[in-house]
Amino acid sequence: MELLFESRLEIRSTQGKIYCIQVEPKLHPEPVLEPDPSSLADGGGLSIYGSVLDDGGRLRMWYQAWPRDWDGSNANLVGYAESEDGITWRRPRLNLLKYGDGPNNLCDLNFHAPSVFIDPTAPSSQRYRATGWLAAGDKAGDKRAEERGYYTAHSADGLKWQLDRTVPQWLSSDVITSIYHPGQERGIAALKYAPRVRNIPRRSIWTAQLRDGIWSESHSALIPDDFDDICAISRGFASGDYYGMGMMAAGRGTVGFIWQFRHTLPRTQDRETGVFGAVDVSLAYQCREGDRWLHASGRTDFLRHGSFNWNQGGIYTASGPVDVADEQRLYFSGALHSHGWYVDSQWQISDRWRQDLIDAGLGRIGYAYWTKDRLFGFRADPEGVLELDLGEVGGPCELTLNYAAQTGGSVRVELLDMSARALTESIPLAGDEIAAVVAWQGGTVISPANGGRVTARLHMEKAEVYAYELQPVGGGTL
Repeated sequence: MELLFESRLEIRSTQGKIYCIQVEPKLHPEPVLEPDPSSLADGGGLSIYGSVLDDGGRLRMWYQAWPRDWDGSNANLVGYAESEDGITWRRPRLNLLKYGDGPNNLCDLNFHAPSVFIDPTAPSSQRYRATGWLAAGDKAGDKRAEERGYYTAHSADGLKWQLDRTVPQWLSSDVITSIYHPGQERGIAALKYAPRVRNIPRRSIWTAQLRDGIWSESHSALIPDDFDDICAISRGFASGDYYGMGMMAAGRGTVGFIWQFRHTLPRTQDRETGVFGAVDVSLAYQCREGDRWLHASGRTDFLRHGSFNWNQGGIYTASGPVDVADEQRLYFSGALHSHGWYVDSQWQISDRWRQDLIDAGLGRIGYAYWTKDRLFGFRADPEGVLELDLGEVGGPCELTLNYAAQTGGSVRVELLDMSARALTESIPLAGDEIAAVVAWQGGTVISPANGGRVTARLHMEKAEVYAYELQPVGGGTL
């Protein structure tokens, strides 16, 4: 569906007491995947620097495994798990990559920050795509990598992988996420660079796309600004930047889950980038492909570290949410300790603190959830009118709304210049529906004479509307 981002050009006007809202998610109270003390491969912790996908009704997870012999450098081991309900996960014994003496659930991707998505346009041998970071010579890293950088890979089954090339696709480092966007028919990667902002390097988001099997160059998407510093300072930190960004396809638009890295002092001598602090998550959006990325109004935290004792140090999300029945779940890893906790002010590793992290487990994986397509919307408090330009309609269609009304509240819809779809003919929508077809006394079909633009007025009383969609009927197209 088309989420009602505040800045959509389709929103022609509002009347009355109508307010843009950002919906607060719910949190599953316990981790769903924890370190396995019997495994060398992920006995030190696990992070959802990775992806969760619905693959034919089976949930599949690729995550960053932190081994019990972790030496303090970036991890390159990729664990794999499966689930039917997304709560109980099993680690199948793959034994594709030898690590220690016992069996393990590692696939042979060997990326740091491994994101996986399914490319429906690719040949079967490349159905699964992945992005990640590699450094030549890293322990457990892919030995085919010739230098440091972001790499891409492909697979027929998501378990046995081949690099697309042995040199980096993009010359930068650390976190990268990627998804497939069906509404835009392309893959999207969000990677990280660090331009100078207010005289220090700031982690920032660049994006690249995959079309016809070819990745593009990266382009600037989101750079931290003064308000990010204000948000960080208001929460007791010194400054802020973006550690990474998950993404979600939303009709023609895209939602971004920004990992807001809020820095504490001191800064490492001769290393100006903030390295200590905690990570929260805020929302951004892009209304259409090629549009500017915008922050949600007020930059309110969507997820905040410290909500549980196992995410006191920060929250890092999966590459994107996954649909489970009528809800969307965003898996995230919670860090027990703040970023850089195991190093001193000169960025030197303390073996004592490193071992403490391993013993406690660097991270655990849980999830946040919300009703499907309800991240943004408009609220009538108590009543108002939202006018939407539905665009050119070339054939018969129906209008579907995702909404919730309080007791005694409703949403009524009129279509301008269509007498049969006037407000007096509207059948009120009451209750709570994620995909309710708008109806009038004469039916549900919208069919303007000779085609043309359609404008809808949503008369809202004690109600919220989150998303909409036009669906062709009778086998036609819009």
